Amino acid sequence: MISRKLFGRVVLLMIVIMFSVFPKMEATKGGLKTFGINYDGYLEMNGEVLYMSVDGKREKATLDGLIKKGDRNQVLLLESDIAENDKGFLSFIFSFFAAGEAKAAAPKIEYKGAINYRGSVVGDFRVDGKQAFCFQHSKASPPTGSKYKESVPYENERVQRALYYGWGGQGNIFTDRKQGIVITSLILDRLYSNGDSGKSLPGYEKLWDLVLNGKDLNRKVRFTDTELSVNVKGNKQVSESTKLNADKENYVTVSVPNGITLVNETSGKKVVSGKMKIYGEQKVHLEADLDKNYNFTTGELGSNMKIFQPLITKPSGGNTQVLGYGDWFTDPNNTTSFSAVFKVRQKKINVQHIDKYSGKLLEEESYTRNIGSTYSFEPKTSISKGAEKFIPVNTNKKTDTLGNKDVTIKFYYNLERSVTVNYYDNRTGDKIKETKNYKKVRGEKYAEKHPAIKSGEYTYRFVKTTGDKESGTIGGKNIVINYHYDKPLVKLSFDKLQIYTAKSTKGLPVKVHLSKEMNYKTTLKDFEEKKITVALYLKDKKIVSKTYSAKKIPKKIEMTIPSDGLKAAVKNLYTVKFTDFDKSDFKIDAAASELSTDGYAASEKTIKATSEKQKEFSYKGVVMTEKTPTTGKVYYERLAFPLMEIPKKKTGYGFERKVNLHYENEIGGSIKPSFDFEVPTRLVDSYLTYKKSGDGSLIIMEQTKATNKKQGETSVHDLVYELPHINVERHTGSLFSDGQVESKDKRISYDLLDGGRKFYSPIWAELGNYETKIKSKPMGVNLIKTEVTEQLELYASMYAHMDSKTKDLDEVLLKPVYADEPFPNGLPEGWTKKDLDWIMSR
Repeated sequence: MISRKLFGRVVLLMIVIMFSVFPKMEATKGGLKTFGINYDGYLEMNGEVLYMSVDGKREKATLDGLIKKGDRNQVLLLESDIAENDKGFLSFIFSFFAAGEAKAAAPKIEYKGAINYRGSVVGDFRVDGKQAFCFQHSKASPPTGSKYKESVPYENERVQRALYYGWGGQGNIFTDRKQGIVITSLILDRLYSNGDSGKSLPGYEKLWDLVLNGKDLNRKVRFTDTELSVNVKGNKQVSESTKLNADKENYVTVSVPNGITLVNETSGKKVVSGKMKIYGEQKVHLEADLDKNYNFTTGELGSNMKIFQPLITKPSGGNTQVLGYGDWFTDPNNTTSFSAVFKVRQKKINVQHIDKYSGKLLEEESYTRNIGSTYSFEPKTSISKGAEKFIPVNTNKKTDTLGNKDVTIKFYYNLERSVTVNYYDNRTGDKIKETKNYKKVRGEKYAEKHPAIKSGEYTYRFVKTTGDKESGTIGGKNIVINYHYDKPLVKLSFDKLQIYTAKSTKGLPVKVHLSKEMNYKTTLKDFEEKKITVALYLKDKKIVSKTYSAKKIPKKIEMTIPSDGLKAAVKNLYTVKFTDFDKSDFKIDAAASELSTDGYAASEKTIKATSEKQKEFSYKGVVMTEKTPTTGKVYYERLAFPLMEIPKKKTGYGFERKVNLHYENEIGGSIKPSFDFEVPTRLVDSYLTYKKSGDGSLIIMEQTKATNKKQGETSVHDLVYELPHINVERHTGSLFSDGQVESKDKRISYDLLDGGRKFYSPIWAELGNYETKIKSKPMGVNLIKTEVTEQLELYASMYAHMDSKTKDLDEVLLKPVYADEPFPNGLPEGWTKKDLDWIMSR
C-alpha cells in the first residue's frame, strides 16, 4: 500500500503537471473542457465542483484536504454523478488525459407509479422508453431520473422466456395489463433474487410453466448438411436432402441459378432460376440434368428474425432495484449455407471382381462416364473378405471407349493362402528360428523339409513334425507346419580325477570334479526325469557308481573304492566314466568323457635301519594321484631323520637319544608320529617304571619342538622327539622321573641333580653290548613304522672292583681311610686275603 504522505505527493505532482502543461484544455464533444481550482479554493471541472470522499462521506474537494484527509483510492465526482462511485482515483486521473473518450451514456429511468393486482404491488418502469420490470423487490424502487449504469445483456434462458411470454413480450399470454405487469415482475424477482411472493395469483403458474418448459427462443439458422453429395436417380442428378434447423417462423432466402432446380420437400414447391424462402424445419434438395456441370453454393444466408435479448441495468449508487427488460437485435454472425457439385453423367460402367474357383462375386463397383470418353480399369492388388484374401489371376488392364450402353468389366481372383513354418524347441515350446511365412494361391504346390539349425556349438536334434503335411497342393485352408527340435539338457565333462592313498581295509577315497553347462532352465520337467550315472571301473568291472538327475548333477562327487580286493602297498589303475544316459539328453565332451589314474593302498611297511649302514632314515610314498584331460600328476609324502651311533659308555653314565623328524606332504597333510626307545629291562633303574615288552622296556619319547609351514600346497613339518627328563639322586645315584618328583616319591632321600634327557645304565651293570631300538607307531598316509637298531657298548665300570677286567678303564677306585689296615675289624664277609692284597696294591 502507498503511504498517505506519498499518495498526496503523487496527487499534487499530477495536478501540478496538469496545470503547468495543460493550463486550458479543449476536448471533443462530451470530453473535458476545464479543470482547476475556483475562487473559493474548491476543485472543479467544466465549472462544476468536485466532491471527495472523507471517511466514506462526500464533501467538496480542496487540494489540501484531498492530500491530508481524503480517503485512499477514491474517485472525485461531480455533484451530478455523486452516486456513481465505481472508479479508483488513479483511474480518474488517467482518464483525465483521455479527453476524446466520452463516458457511456446512462439509461433514462422512468417510474410510472405502483400497480396493484389482488394485493400484490409492483412498480411500473420504463428504461429508455421500453417496458421494464423490477428484478429485486426487496429493494426500494428508483424514482424517475435515477442514475443507472449502461444496460448490459443478461444471459439467462428462463429470464428470456419470462420477458418473451410476459407482459409486453412478443409471446405475451396476458390480456389484463395489471395482471401481466405484476405477475411478470414477481416471476423475474423470483428468477433473479429468489423471491417467492404472488405464487397463488391467477396466471402465475401458467407463466412459470412457460418459463421452465416454453419453446427455445434461439433464433439461429443452420442447415443439417452443408456439403450435399449428388447421385444419379433416373435420368437426372439429385442431391441429398438438407433441413433448415430454425424456428418455424424464421426463414432464409435462396437464389437459384439457371439449370438448377431447388425442391422444397416439405411444401412441394420448386424453383428454377429464381428465389425461394425456406422456413425452419423445412427439408430441401437440388436437381439438375445429367449433362449439367455446375458448382452450386447459396452463399451466406442470414436469419429473417432478430434475437430477443434480456437486458439489465444496475443503479450507479444507493440501494435501489435492478431493472430489466427485453430487446431485439440482429446477429451478423447468424448465417448458414449449403452447396452441391453437379457433374456431367451419362452411362454406367460396372466393374466386377470374381472368385475364379467358385464364380462368387467378391466386389462390384459402378462408375458413370461421359459417352465417348475413354476408360481404363485394372484389377485390385488384393481383396479381403473377412479373414480371406484374394489375389488377381493377372494384372492386365482393360481399356476402351464408352459407347451408348452400360459396360460390365470382369476381373478374376484366386484365394490366397499362407504357408507358415514354425521351428520349436520340443522341451520348452519356444521358437528357435524365425517363422517362415509365404503366400500361395489355391491349386499351387508347396513343399518343406526340416532344416539343420545351429545354436552356438550345438546343432539342434530334429525330433518330430506336427501340423499339416510337409508337401502337397494348396486348398481352401492355410497351411501350418511345425518342426520340433531339442538339444542336450546339460553339457558334461570330467575336469579331474583324484584317488587318495589310504589303508586298504578302509577303502580309497575318490574325488571326481565335473564341469557342467545347463542349456535350459532347470525348472523343466526333463531335468527331474533324465538321469546319468558316474561310475568308477577297475579294468572292465564297475566297482562304485552314483546316479543323478540332470538337475542335481554336482560339480564334485566323492566316492570310496571298496576295501574288497585291496591289499597293502597294492597299486591299481582305475577309470571314471559316464554311463546309463541318453545322448539326446546329455552332451559329453569327447576329450573329457573319461579319466584314468592309479590308486595306491597304504604301504604299511616297517622300515628297519641302523647307523652302521646309513646316515639317514628316509621314506617316500604316494599320497594321491590326479588326472585331468591333459595332464597327470602323482603327489608324495616324504619323511626323514638323521641316524647317530650311541657312543661307548661306562656303567652308570647317561646318553641322549633324539629323533629330528622332517616331514613333507604335497597335498597338505599333517603327521602325528609316536616314538618309543626300547632297551633291555636289566639296564633300567629299578625305581623307574616303563612299559615292558618281552625282555625289553619301552621308553616313550617326548616331542620337544615343532615347526609347521606351507610351501604352496605342500605342508612341511619339522619335529623333534627326545627321551624323557631324568633326575639323579646324590650319594645313591638312584633315578627318578619328573612325575615321581612331582608326586614326592618316598624313596627320594637326598638332593636331586638334573639328569637331562638321557638314558642312564645301572652303575653295577655288566659290561658288554646291548641292543637298543627306536620304534614308531604307523605314521603318515602310508602308515610307515620305523625300527632303528643301535648297539650300546658298556666297556668299563663306574666303580672299579676286585673282579673287574677293566680296572685300567674303570672310572672310580675307592680306597680305605686307613691305608695300612683297611679293615681293622676284620675282612668283610666273603672277602679273602687276595681281595685285600688287590686293594693294598692300588
